[in-house]
Amino acid sequence: MQFKSIHVTSGRSSDIGAATDTEHDSEGCINVLLCERHSRVTVPSGMVGMWCPLTNGAWVDAMGSRFFVTRGRIYISDSEYSHEVCVPMRGLSIAIIAKQAVWRNLMSISAKESDLMPIVFPMIQDVPPAVRAALLRLVRIIIDGKQSLAPSSADSAGQLMAKVQHQLLPLFQRCPGSSIGRRSHIFIRLQRVRHLIHIGFSKGIDINTLATLANYSHSRLIRHFTRVFGESPYSCLLRTRIENAHELIRETDMNISDIWRMIGFENRASFARSFKRCSGGTASSFRSSYRDSR
Repeated sequence: MQFKSIHVTSGRSSDIGAATDTEHDSEGCINVLLCERHSRVTVPSGMVGMWCPLTNGAWVDAMGSRFFVTRGRIYISDSEYSHEVCVPMRGLSIAIIAKQAVWRNLMSISAKESDLMPIVFPMIQDVPPAVRAALLRLVRIIIDGKQSLAPSSADSAGQLMAKVQHQLLPLFQRCPGSSIGRRSHIFIRLQRVRHLIHIGFSKGIDINTLATLANYSHSRLIRHFTRVFGESPYSCLLRTRIENAHELIRETDMNISDIWRMIGFENRASFARSFKRCSGGTASSFRSSYRDSR
């Protein structure tokens, strides 16, 4: 395994696709990034990025959507799509980027076979501070040029990705399919739909868009999605929108009208009905109760 350290300083841009064309890189290259404020990184399809904002979050453009990954979360990109990450003012992000086969190899080194996911699936996930701290230690080792630690670093990278992906294992096991390969083929399509809902909830996503993405009929998508995730695609989209409304209501002073527009509702009445059904009250009372509790 060959590690390549990339320090993207403030105001600079980096194209990982161009960087991996140099004579020093190979199919087994693992790119380790430290990205300062106002930096921008472009990653081509065919590569999987594990991104962890350390401060102030990061903006990501992927699958036709632009979304914000908050501090405390890890974003795993979809290898079928290119993505671009922009670090905002006062931001700092770290990442490990490699081909799908390289990640598979890294996880094989460190994980028990019974717990091993067949491929890396796209996701945005809250992670414990210990995982973020371990990832930061690993990035510092590589950025500082301690190449003598490369074998243990490869093992650490595999362990970290396996820990994040392990949260999908119970869902993966619910997938229909008589073999791991068949189950993997179905789950990646369903998880890609779920991932698009999570990152593109503010857009006009409908069942036609989701069915096309999964290459399923409407009825088959709904049946498989509900079996694996315990809710229909529409229920998942609605819940994701309301959860983001909760976060905006708690963390910002935005007007309620601006919030329902931002999260993808067509009108206030539709938002009010959905919010009350999911939360048991109005958005205004939710904000008042939260402020009183503080």
